[in-house]
Amino acid sequence: MESQHAFHPGSRLLSYALDACVIGVIITDAQQADYPMVYVNPAFERLTGYPAAELIGRNPRFLQGKDRDQEASREIRTALAAGQGLTTVLRNYRKDGTRFLNELTISPLYDAAGNLTHHLGFQTDATLLEKARQAEALAREQMTATLGRMTDGFLSLDPNWNVTYVNPAAARISNRRPEDFVGQNLFTLFPEYSGLGIGQAIQQAAASGIPQSAVSYLPALERWIELTGYPGDDGMSLFTRDVTESQQAQRERQASEERFSRVFQTSPVAIFITRQRDRRFIEVNDEFLRQSGYARDEILGRSSQDLGFWNDRAERQTFWNMVDDNLQIHSREVAFRNRAGDESCGVLSTIPTEVAGETCVIGFVRDITQEKQARQQLEASEQRAQHNAVALQHTLDLSLDLITSIGSDNCFAAVSAASHRMLGYAPEKMIGQPIMDFIHPADRDMTAAEAQRIRSGHATTTFQNRLLHQDGRVIWLEWSAVVLPGDGIIYSVGRDITQRRAAEEDQAFLAALVQASRNAIIGLSLEGTIRSWNPGAEKLYGYAAEEVIGQPVTFLVPAELQAQEVEMLERASQGERVPPFEGWRVTRSGQQVLVLVTIAPVLDAAGQVIGVSKITHDITSLRSAEREIQTLNEDLQRQLRHVTGLREIDQSIAASADLSVTLGLVLDHIRNQLGTDVATILLLDSQRETLEYAVTRGFHATRLEGSEMRLGVGLAGQVALTRQPLALPDLSSAAVLPAWRDILQREKLAAYYGVPLVVKGQVVGVVEVLHHQAWPQSLDWTTTLETLVSQAAIAIDNAWLVNELERSNLELRSAYDETIEGWARAMDLRDRETEGHSRRVTEMTVELCQALGFTPEQLIDVRRGALLHDMGKMGIPDAVLLKPGALTDEEWTLMKKHPTYAEDLLSPIEFLRPALDIPRYHHEKWDGSGYPVGLAADAIPLAARAFAVVDVYDALTSDRPYRQAWTREQTMTHLQASSGTHFDPEVVDVFIQMMRKP
Repeated sequence: MESQHAFHPGSRLLSYALDACVIGVIITDAQQADYPMVYVNPAFERLTGYPAAELIGRNPRFLQGKDRDQEASREIRTALAAGQGLTTVLRNYRKDGTRFLNELTISPLYDAAGNLTHHLGFQTDATLLEKARQAEALAREQMTATLGRMTDGFLSLDPNWNVTYVNPAAARISNRRPEDFVGQNLFTLFPEYSGLGIGQAIQQAAASGIPQSAVSYLPALERWIELTGYPGDDGMSLFTRDVTESQQAQRERQASEERFSRVFQTSPVAIFITRQRDRRFIEVNDEFLRQSGYARDEILGRSSQDLGFWNDRAERQTFWNMVDDNLQIHSREVAFRNRAGDESCGVLSTIPTEVAGETCVIGFVRDITQEKQARQQLEASEQRAQHNAVALQHTLDLSLDLITSIGSDNCFAAVSAASHRMLGYAPEKMIGQPIMDFIHPADRDMTAAEAQRIRSGHATTTFQNRLLHQDGRVIWLEWSAVVLPGDGIIYSVGRDITQRRAAEEDQAFLAALVQASRNAIIGLSLEGTIRSWNPGAEKLYGYAAEEVIGQPVTFLVPAELQAQEVEMLERASQGERVPPFEGWRVTRSGQQVLVLVTIAPVLDAAGQVIGVSKITHDITSLRSAEREIQTLNEDLQRQLRHVTGLREIDQSIAASADLSVTLGLVLDHIRNQLGTDVATILLLDSQRETLEYAVTRGFHATRLEGSEMRLGVGLAGQVALTRQPLALPDLSSAAVLPAWRDILQREKLAAYYGVPLVVKGQVVGVVEVLHHQAWPQSLDWTTTLETLVSQAAIAIDNAWLVNELERSNLELRSAYDETIEGWARAMDLRDRETEGHSRRVTEMTVELCQALGFTPEQLIDVRRGALLHDMGKMGIPDAVLLKPGALTDEEWTLMKKHPTYAEDLLSPIEFLRPALDIPRYHHEKWDGSGYPVGLAADAIPLAARAFAVVDVYDALTSDRPYRQAWTREQTMTHLQASSGTHFDPEVVDVFIQMMRKP
């Protein structure tokens, strides 16, 4: 350590302090190159894992290893160069290779003269701190994820009401995307908040610093939203919840309470409610008022003692003692006194209840005064009562509703005859059976709960459930039911509402379809007043429903069409379904839109017209698209006609050697595609410097084909001379030749366009197009014309090439034929005995093959083959070929090779290969005894069979040194005799017929 302290003598105490420091400390020499470390404390040794001996004299950057491309390294170099301090974090590596985050603070040290001498560095392991930061970030992510999974909405706001975060639930509740919120002002996103309770709660929370809650209905969302705002130093947190269902449940509870109130007031049993603590009445029904004789305001707030209802005060005390002991009173007979002082008897039943948090008693009093008075008469009239009961049952059986009574065992005690019609069961099949056996399984729990509620004294008039018909069908019933006090039997009336439920469901379904439809669906009264207006109508016309309900529908129709609209509505009001029609309608902005309208009458269940339905579909875009498609289709058809025309012209150029046919086709397409009335093509005779009309189309009283004009004279002459197109939209003012003026007047031509025909840079003619009327030219029109003109130029060039090729071909074929004839004469000159033989057999063979049906092209090959039939004899030595006497067997063998020699000589010549049938096979015989191959019958080529007959005929009718020539008849007799052996019989017959022609 002594060596480390040598940098500053006399600072021993400071060294001890640095050595004891728990933070790594280093000192580098700023006056040496590369700033080596001259001091490190033990804490730095522990931090890096390097002993001081391995650290002193080195720059600290070696601790970065290969990881030197760090922003912090660049910051350190900048600070050192400027002589400034710095705090940063580096990625360093210990001696064992482990990485740690090093939080480094560098301070420059100056001597008394102000010179920078050293740098002091404090080193701290920031790895754990970084992990803590990462853990904090992870916690924030987990919190965000938790908020994202919440079913309740959450938003965070800055002090300016701008949204800084929104979870998916809040976006979903608001029918928006999360990205629509962040950075937006809450009251800009939801301006309706300002006038609602939730908006006021937010502002109150911000003002008071106390959380506030509110529930508001948002018409735009059609939902009830509960919002709680929690204010904070940096803004506010909002929790939102969709409470539509709970609000609806609350409303249903209110409706249920209203129904109970109706039953309470209309009950034939006197009902009262009193507070237990002071015995005062808080509610009585109409029947109670009737029995007591008091008005409602005379009773409420007073007790029965105040009103003197009880005849026996002891009885009253007993009653309240039982109530205080939480006992229910069931059918206790008591005596009361009404306002007039008359006594009456009643059966009293009570049940404890709670109203507004207070313990109360509900009492039911059934007036039995008359019942007691009639009790003595009851026994005497029992028989009459039984008869009346039967009559009553009969009356009940006639009811369309199902009337039942259900005992305390939940079994049917009585069932009216309507059960058979409604459910398929006779009453006796249901009496004594559990009611649940007939209830739909899904409704049993609900029905049991309702029965329990009724037994507790709550009558019902609108309970609905499903029963099962004997055949399995589901029947919906709506019940009115009550339990009389002390009776325990549920008396109920059930009405079949199956069809009503189906109608309600259909109506709800149709209403949903109307709301979801993109079409404007408007409901009208018979007078044409708007009664319903769906979102599709709002989108089409731009009016909200509240703006148009009650307005006449004609205000949506242009003034000129309102009479038609009224007529259509009147027809629909009479029950007529108006066929769909198109018309114009006016939107809120004043824009007129083209629509398809359907108007139909709306009928009630009786078939009476009660309104008019009007469905409107915006077809403006559809018609615009149709027009665009039609325009595109016309362009496509025009392009197709153009391409088809070019193809037909190309095919004509390729298939026809007749230039006039191709040029006529070009003119036909010019007229069809460009709509011209007259078109002509003139061809240039460069030798005579004249233009000649080659083809014309469209003239009615003029024939110009073959007529000429000099180059530079007339309109066409100017076009050819200048090599430029000439456009004259109005010929009436153009300078033309008198003869051409007569033609223009006779043909009633008013406009002219001429284009030069150019082939390989040379003008070869002119194309003219003329119209009966002046016409505006377009780029497309001109391009099409130039394309067709170029096709005409190609046709002309192609015709010239074909003519030149045909001429060259004829010259070449003539040279070939002269060469072949020369070979034949050379053969004749070699064998003086056969001089002239080749020419004669050739002429006769061609004539015979023509008679046998050969085509002209085949006859060319026949002629060449006949001329060269003995070409193979060039390979036979003169000693054998010109031998005067008989040949030996060896010589005959050699002589029979001359057909093979002919093939070897001629087959390398490509154009002579089709002519080889005669040179090779003319010595084959019909019976197969010939040479060189020994072919027989039809296997021998027909040309060779024909030549064999002609060859023998010419040989026998010609003089030879060893014999005289035969006569024609002798020769033909010999040919007929050899028919079927040497010769083809059919060929012999045709040859003889040919030779005997006059």
